[in-house]
Amino acid sequence: MSMDSTQVREFFDAHAGAWDEMHESFYDETVVEALALRCGLDGRGHVVDVGTGTGFVAGGLAGRAARVTGTDTSTGMLAQARTNLDGLGIDNVTLTEAPADRIPLDDDSADAAVANMVLHHAPDPAAMLAEMARVVRPGGTVAITDCMSHEHEWMRTEQADVWLGFDREQLAEWFAGAGLVGFDHAALGTA
Repeated sequence: MSMDSTQVREFFDAHAGAWDEMHESFYDETVVEALALRCGLDGRGHVVDVGTGTGFVAGGLAGRAARVTGTDTSTGMLAQARTNLDGLGIDNVTLTEAPADRIPLDDDSADAAVANMVLHHAPDPAAMLAEMARVVRPGGTVAITDCMSHEHEWMRTEQADVWLGFDREQLAEWFAGAGLVGFDHAALGTA
């Protein structure tokens, strides 16, 4: 059974309040460090966090960028993100409801676009990457963290996964199709 975008959004709306605890078994602040390093953040740029969820990555990058725009389709996740960011006193993150393949920003308007554990929820990963590339200025960075290919079918229903991870060749093809150059890939080693 494959999830569609409505089912994925409903899953995250229903689990927004518990997601911060749930994600601890999948990733930690290592992803924030890896994304910040890959993007070369220096406190001045504009970063777009696609599929921001509860604002974990957006909040982690907020001190390394002049501003962060977090997008998500789940109103429940966005509400939790606002609560989390306000609780941390973070005021340079704007949250916007939007699908990953229709980011409400102008072309070339960001210095970097990141997505943590979002691509495997996208109905069309190639379209998501192309949209991320569209909003990033020439010379900017698109960086994702996601799962490598696996066979854990249970994740489709228990985690709303549309895709069971990706292999390097598939990612390289989608990055190239989005007009992105300098594709690289590295294992973070998280569970």
